[in-house]
Amino acid sequence: MSTAADRKDTGRDGRLKLSNQADYALRKELNNIAKANCVDLSVKLGDCARKEGILVVFKCREENKGLNACLSQYTNDKAFEEYKIKRASELKVINVKK
Repeated sequence: MSTAADRKDTGRDGRLKLSNQADYALRKELNNIAKANCVDLSVKLGDCARKEGILVVFKCREENKGLNACLSQYTNDKAFEEYKIKRASELKVINVKK
């Protein structure tokens, strides 16, 4: 037997899951943008890793720090919120044109 409160909670979970899926998709888009913008640093780290082999952890610290700094400027919480607002406005424009 289900109460009205249980039905309401179930409905709420469904709505929240959609929002979480949208956030996940936006975060994935933003990560792809970050990877594209930091590809040169990624290549440097890859070259260093191939050159140094098993010592990559010790010998390629600067390259790793550089790549992490580049990626974090695009994927931090502030950047994600700005991207979410930008995408929301783009989607509104697309929906209005239809």
